[in-house]
Amino acid sequence: MYKVDNGIEYPVMRTKYPFHDMGVGDSILFAERPDADKARVSGMRWTKAHGLDWKFSLRTVENGWRLWRIK
Repeated sequence: MYKVDNGIEYPVMRTKYPFHDMGVGDSILFAERPDADKARVSGMRWTKAHGLDWKFSLRTVENGWRLWRIK
């Protein structure tokens, strides 16, 4: 027989990027393009996994690449 537990928080998907803290207009700076590309793909997968309608935009900036949450 198994015991049913109540009030146990469901674990959030782990990611090395702070997507859960990002609001519209927030961004993350990356020094290397491959790291920025990985974060962009990870962001798309993270939002899909959480059922969110978020959008990200990656742009070149003076000191690297910046990933913005735009929606």
